[in-house]
Amino acid sequence: MREARRDPAVEKDHGAHTLKVWRGSVVGVYGDDVFVELGPRMQGVISARKFTHRPRVGDEFDFTLRGREDGLWALERRETASLQSWEDMEPGVLVHARATGAIPEGLELKIGKLHAFMPKSHTGLPRDQKASLLVGKVLTCEVIEVDRERQRVLLSRKLVQQRERGDERQRDVGALEVGQAIEGRVARLEPYGAFISFGRGLEGLVHVSNVSYERVEHPSKVLRVGELVRAKVLALKGGGSRIALGLKQLQPSPWRALSARLGINRVVEGTVKRVMPFGAFIAILPGIEGLVHNSQAELRGEKDLSRMLQPGERISVRVLKIDEESERLELSLLHQDGRAIRPDEAEANATFATLKLDVRPGAPSTALSRALAEALTARAERAATARPGA
Repeated sequence: MREARRDPAVEKDHGAHTLKVWRGSVVGVYGDDVFVELGPRMQGVISARKFTHRPRVGDEFDFTLRGREDGLWALERRETASLQSWEDMEPGVLVHARATGAIPEGLELKIGKLHAFMPKSHTGLPRDQKASLLVGKVLTCEVIEVDRERQRVLLSRKLVQQRERGDERQRDVGALEVGQAIEGRVARLEPYGAFISFGRGLEGLVHVSNVSYERVEHPSKVLRVGELVRAKVLALKGGGSRIALGLKQLQPSPWRALSARLGINRVVEGTVKRVMPFGAFIAILPGIEGLVHNSQAELRGEKDLSRMLQPGERISVRVLKIDEESERLELSLLHQDGRAIRPDEAEANATFATLKLDVRPGAPSTALSRALAEALTARAERAATARPGA
């Protein structure tokens, strides 16, 4: 292994080795470099001098990882022997060590004929478990300190476990693709989104805007910790260290074919959701909100709509523009000729449309008259209630 550390192909600092075995297939040989496919989006390189014969494309071998260089894993052949002498011993290399005994402070081990010690904090065991559980087992360890004068070697199993978990995660992330659907459980909820755990130790964030097509104030309103969910991979950032997920992307979009359902210049009824300095957001359909900009309202001397509209209020608005792809809807409180739209206008239009449909040849006129009278009476009552001092 010491010779491998001097290999020109990997002479840069790669950090510690890992003795975990990976099966790889040769995909290219260029000069002294042999390129190996270890898995989806996981490639490595190794010197051709590490083989007894020059490898060919398609040949498969077992490798261990030594670190990364220019996006590739630096590899070592599995057959490389473990360190067995003081000359080869140095901090950062990995060894196979057999646990021979346990003491309160940790474990006593042997690397071949060499004696070593592992502090309890580096055994990788939970605090409530005793180090004696590892006695008799051969462990993969990292050398963290060498004292040749005292012939003392300190080892760590915990560092190897951490690195192998990172290797597993890298391989799992490499198998992910944007657009892929995953299944996981809600790990925790924050005001800005929900963290979903899935796969072998992977975790992704569903931003609050991607929880549902309907506006969600806090993910806890629709999700609970431990709940099983399906999500879509939206983005892989930072080499897979940040995974963006979406829940609503696997649901039917309410924006699909919205133009056919609403129609430009149609007056529809909606509910005021939020009033901002620049305008008001109006919910038209489940999952569909549109913006009435201040310029599309008769402000009557007011700076904005904050004194004219209140959240929860039912009003009538005109559809100005529908952008299904960007999921944007522009609305107006004015008719095309500039007249203000009455709050109950959409409801009144719907009522008269119903009455019109009910007029059939031979139908009694009394039914139409009665329905018309009831609609006009209800409209008058609403108008009286809305007047100040009424």
